[in-house]
Amino acid sequence: MLSDPPSARELRRFEIRSEESRVIAPSEVWWRVHKTDGDHVIAWNALRTFGPLLRFDPHQRPLGEDPGGRGIWYGASTPGAALAEAFQVDRTIDRSRDRPFLTGLSFGRPLTVLDICTDSMGAWATRAGGNYALSTGQHAVTQRWARAIVEAYPDLDGLRYNSRFAGVPCLALFAPAVTAMPDRPVLSAPLTHPDLSSRIAGAAKRLGYGVV
Repeated sequence: MLSDPPSARELRRFEIRSEESRVIAPSEVWWRVHKTDGDHVIAWNALRTFGPLLRFDPHQRPLGEDPGGRGIWYGASTPGAALAEAFQVDRTIDRSRDRPFLTGLSFGRPLTVLDICTDSMGAWATRAGGNYALSTGQHAVTQRWARAIVEAYPDLDGLRYNSRFAGVPCLALFAPAVTAMPDRPVLSAPLTHPDLSSRIAGAAKRLGYGVV
């Protein structure tokens, strides 16, 4: 079980130690699957300010456009993890509905993120009164943690956490990271592109997902 976070004021007492943070270098490529058609389409390099919907959304309730402009951007360290996260609901990689793209990007500056992955050299989550269920706990609780983290550490670029479905590191980036977003991706292609067929088939086999 993951308990609720302490208040942002209390959380500030737990200064993030060097071994509890991770620098994401501009040489790294991070991946996301995003729709390009249908309702609520946002650009691949834009932060979503509507929420809260997903695990680390820092938006204030009730559900809607955040009045403070708090945004979130999710990415994965591998294309397979991006596919796993994007199609987790029905576990079927739908290459056509809403015209999804796989996009890889490198950030325009180093990002400093709080590292709550299981391979972190630190243990911030435990030290702050939580645990590593931050990567797997109920969204209502992890969203409260995200709101407290954003308030306590306003200059923090985001979080590095474990994908619940692929096990590898993912990123949840907050408003300060908007200055690191590139104008152009390293690679971007629709999931229907023939060059992605074998990659998608391999990811689906590993995950046990279907493909349509």
